[in-house]
Amino acid sequence: MISDQVTGAGTTYILTHHELATFYATFPNEAYNFSFKKSDKRLIRILISVGLLFIVAFLWVYLQPTNRGYTWLFIMLTISVSFKLLRLVHEWYHYWNVVPSTPPAVTRTWNVDIMTTFCPGEPYDMVLNSLRAIQAIPYPHTTYLCDEANDPYLRQVCEQMGIRHVTRTDKKDAKAGNINNALRQATGEICVILDPDHVAVPDFLDHVLPYFEDPAIGFVQCVQAYHNYRESLVAFGAAEQTYTFYGPMMTCMGNYGTAQAIGANCTFRRAALDSIGGHAAGLSEDMHTAMQLHGKGWASAYVPLPLSYGLVPATLSAYYKQQLKWARGTFELLVTTYPKVFGNLTWRQRLHYLTMPLYYLLGIVQLIDILIPLISLVTMRLPLRLDLLVFERPIYRFY
Repeated sequence: MISDQVTGAGTTYILTHHELATFYATFPNEAYNFSFKKSDKRLIRILISVGLLFIVAFLWVYLQPTNRGYTWLFIMLTISVSFKLLRLVHEWYHYWNVVPSTPPAVTRTWNVDIMTTFCPGEPYDMVLNSLRAIQAIPYPHTTYLCDEANDPYLRQVCEQMGIRHVTRTDKKDAKAGNINNALRQATGEICVILDPDHVAVPDFLDHVLPYFEDPAIGFVQCVQAYHNYRESLVAFGAAEQTYTFYGPMMTCMGNYGTAQAIGANCTFRRAALDSIGGHAAGLSEDMHTAMQLHGKGWASAYVPLPLSYGLVPATLSAYYKQQLKWARGTFELLVTTYPKVFGNLTWRQRLHYLTMPLYYLLGIVQLIDILIPLISLVTMRLPLRLDLLVFERPIYRFY
C-alpha cells in the first residue's frame, strides 16, 4: 500500500494516497449539517431554567447547618461541589443562545495569504500533506511555508509547488515570531494560519471569507477536527473531549462576541493583526492574540464546520504534555495580559477570559474527590449528615 506518513504529538498515523486524493477532490464538511429551529432554543432554555431551580433546591438543603458533617471534610466537599456547579452553570450560559451565525452576502474578492510552519525534527510528509491541501484550495491565494530550519529539501519542494519559502535567523517568540517574520513579507488582506499537521478542505476559504464583509470582524474561527481520532483510545477520548467546546459552546460564543481563536486553523484580517503588532507570543499564543484583538475592539465570528483536520494526541504522555502547556499558558495570560486589557473588553469577554483558565483546576478538584472518601473511611467521619429523602422536601415546595 502506497502511503504518506504523518507524525505528531508523539504518534504516527498513515494516510493512503487514495485517502488523500479523495480528501482533496471532495468537500468533507458537506457531511455536517448545523440545523436550527426556534423551538430548539425555547426547549433548551426551559430545561436550563428547570435545572437552575433544582440547583437552588439542592443548595438550600446542602447548606442547612444541621446537615454539615466533619468540618474539614465538609469544606473539601463544598469546594468540589461549588466548582462543579459553577462549571455547570457556565456551560448552561453557553447553551442559552446556540444559534448558528449567518454570513453576510459576498460582494468582493480578497487577497489571501495562507501560512503554515515547519520546525526541525518534524516529519516531511506531515508538512507536505498540509501544503498539498493548501494548494488544492481553488480560491486564489498565496501560500507561505514559515521554515524555522531553512531546510534545503523543503525549499526545493516549495519552489516546485509555487509556494513562498520563508525563514529567519532570529528565533525569538517561537511560532508567533515565525508567523510575524512571514507577515513582514506578505501583502494579503486576509491571513490564514494553519498548523503543519492540519489538512484543509478545498472550500475552506469559501466558508470563512464572507464574514469579513463586516469591517468589524478581526478573525474567524472554525471547528478543529482530527483525522487520527481512531488511532488509539486516548486519541478517541481526546477528540471526544473537544466536541462540546467546538459544538454548542463556541457557536454560542460566536453570538456573545467571545469566539476564541485557535492557532491550528484561524483566519485573521491583516489590519487587525497589524493593530496589535502582529501575532501575539506565549504558550497560548492563540488565546493571547484573541485577547489582544478583542481588547482593541475587533469582533470575532465562528463557523460551526470542520474546515481542517489535524492530529490529536494519541498517547497519555503526549496528551498530558499538551494539556500542561495550555494550562500554563492560559494562567500566564490571566495574571499578565488580562488585567491590562480588562477595561477594553465587554462584560462577556471579561467573563470569558476569566473563566477559560479555571477549567484546568479540574485536576485539583478530582484529587479532592478521591481524598474525601479515603479520609472518611480512615477517620470514620462524614462530610455531610443527610438522608437522601430530605432532598424531596424542597422539590415539593416548588409545586
